Amino acid sequence: MKATDTLDPPNGQGTALETPLIHLEGIRKTYGPIEVLKGVNLSVAKGEVVAMIGPSGSGKSTLLRCVNQLEFHTGGTVSVGDATIAPGGHPAVRDLQKLRRKVGMVFQSFNLFPHLSVLRNVSLAQERVLGRSREEADQRSMQLLSRVGLADKGSQYPSRCSGGQQQRIAIARALALDPEAMLFDEPTSALDPELGVEVLTVMRELAENGMTMIVVTHEMHFAEDVSNRVVVMADGMIIEEGPSKQVMTAPRAERTQRFLRAVRDR
Repeated sequence: MKATDTLDPPNGQGTALETPLIHLEGIRKTYGPIEVLKGVNLSVAKGEVVAMIGPSGSGKSTLLRCVNQLEFHTGGTVSVGDATIAPGGHPAVRDLQKLRRKVGMVFQSFNLFPHLSVLRNVSLAQERVLGRSREEADQRSMQLLSRVGLADKGSQYPSRCSGGQQQRIAIARALALDPEAMLFDEPTSALDPELGVEVLTVMRELAENGMTMIVVTHEMHFAEDVSNRVVVMADGMIIEEGPSKQVMTAPRAERTQRFLRAVRDR
């Protein structure tokens, strides 16, 4: 899918799409007196890949965690498909489960169970959440491990796998629950560049096959070459967004220009 060519809205707070899979409207998040997110609007269409970049502390990871409600937003509305969560305390368990079934998430750290084999790490949630039999879950797990190039690691334990392999296992585990969208929070930041390439290759394949994705990343080449749209955050707000090539090669916001210069001059 191609990114839209619409210009940024006047307040730099996101572009509305006609039939978004993910829709964030006026998202605010506070921790006591500190306002981390300041009324963010963002819509992501089915099959779209959005790269989210910006300086550390700008609210990117917090916004991502509000999508699947690992962080409960203070204001605004989070919608994924037909699941909508309004602000104000803890949402109902049924509403929370409905929303989380639609999104998979991959973190900076791998969060694998060290005492379980690779196969069990991928299969367990399928049995608990989707009600699949162990045989069904293992069959699906092996399909996904093959997809991420790790079919030979099923009987191994995570400690016997490299960091790049563990992150690919985490991606397979998230995909095993058949999400409609995938969220990635700096998935290569803890990896050496060579191992990070393994993970980015899997993510590129997901994008090419139409998976809806929001990727918080400092991988500028991924943002420019793989994503449809780049969203730039600073100080809890979206300051610029647009087609990836446009934002990465000819950013209009001065703050975006400074950020990209700093990243590329390192």
